[in-house]
Parts: sequence; structure tokens; C-alpha cells
Amino acid sequence: MRNYELMFIIASETTDEEKTAATEYVLKALKTVGVAEVAVEKMGEKKLAYPINKKSTGFYMLLKFKAENVEFYEAENLMNINEKIIRYILVKQG
Repeated sequence: MRNYELMFIIASETTDEEKTAATEYVLKALKTVGVAEVAVEKMGEKKLAYPINKKSTGFYMLLKFKAENVEFYEAENLMNINEKIIRYILVKQG
């Protein structure tokens, strides 16, 4: 099993319900590729390093999970089509 981290940014003008829905959407996307246990950490609203879609702030979420021999293409495609998620990065640890 390998450790992974997925950080994504939700548009800051979204409501709390929309942020929760976007997080659930990402969790469902990960479940479609076989990830079972995910630790969710809310990082909060922060200033972006550079404007994205004319936005200067975003709400950061960090997901930590373990997976083995997983292809994340389908999950990444699902995150790309969600309007509330303005950026994400998936990192394999060690």
C-alpha cells in the first residue's frame, strides 16, 4: 500500500453546503477507483499564489489515503468537470 495526498481548492464564494457537497463528490470519485479509507482535513480559506479564474482566494481541503495499484484517471476526470473545484494536486508519498 502506498500513501497518497490529494489537495484541492474549492471556489471561495461557495456556501458551506456546496463545500460539503464538493468534498463528498471527490470522496465518491476516489471510491470509484477503489480507495476505501480517507482522512479529510479542512485547511480553510487562504490566498492563492496566483489568480485562478479571476479568483484570489480559495478554500483548501487535504485528503490523505492509502491505495495499491490504482489508476486515478477516472477520479481526475470527475474532478476536472466539477465547477466548484478550481484546482487539485495528487501526490504519491515516498
